[in-house]
Amino acid sequence: MERGLLEGTVLAYEMNLAPLTAEHGYPVRAIVPGLYGMMNPKWITEIEVVADVYEGYWQRNGWTNDAREATHSFIAIPGQAPIRNRFMNLDLLNVNIVPGQRVPIAGVAFAGDRGISKVEVSIDGGVTWKSASIKDPLSKYTWVLWTTGFIPSSGPGNYKIVVRAADKTGRVQTAEIRPPFPNGNTGYHMINI
Repeated sequence: MERGLLEGTVLAYEMNLAPLTAEHGYPVRAIVPGLYGMMNPKWITEIEVVADVYEGYWQRNGWTNDAREATHSFIAIPGQAPIRNRFMNLDLLNVNIVPGQRVPIAGVAFAGDRGISKVEVSIDGGVTWKSASIKDPLSKYTWVLWTTGFIPSSGPGNYKIVVRAADKTGRVQTAEIRPPFPNGNTGYHMINI
C-alpha cells in the first residue's frame, strides 16, 4: 500500500498519447518510482489487496522483492553500446578519432526517483575524472542526458573511457561489478577507443 500511494506512482494505460502496446503492458501497467521496471506490473486487469507481501514468479525463483533502482550511467557516444538503440539518429552519427580534434563523449544517467546531481568521465581508466555537463531531465523520474569531450594527443593512443554518476543524495554510483541476479547489476560503464 505504501508504494502504491507514493507521489508519482501511476497506473498507465497510454504512452506517448497512444494506448499501451502488449509489449509495454496493455491494458494497464503500474509505474512505481524508484523500482526497477521488472517490479512494475504489466498487463493489469484487476487489483487485489492482500495482507502479505506478494511474491511473483521471479521472486519465487530468487530475485529480490525490493528492487530499488541503483544509480547507473552509460556511454552512448563514442562506441556501439546497446544504449545507442534507445536514441533515434545516433546510428547516423559516426565519431572519427582524429588526433588534435575534439572527440565528443555523451550518454545517459539514471538514479530512479533520487535524480542525478553530477556525472564524471575519465579518459584514463578512472585515474582522473572530469565533470560532464548534464541537461535538466524532463521530470524527476526520467533519464538525464550528459555530455563532455576530449582532445586526443597528437599521436596514436589508447583511451579507456569510464563514466560514473552521483544521485541527488550525494551517493556516487558504485564501481563494484555485480550481475543482474538477484538485486540488479552495478558497476561503471567503460569503453576502449
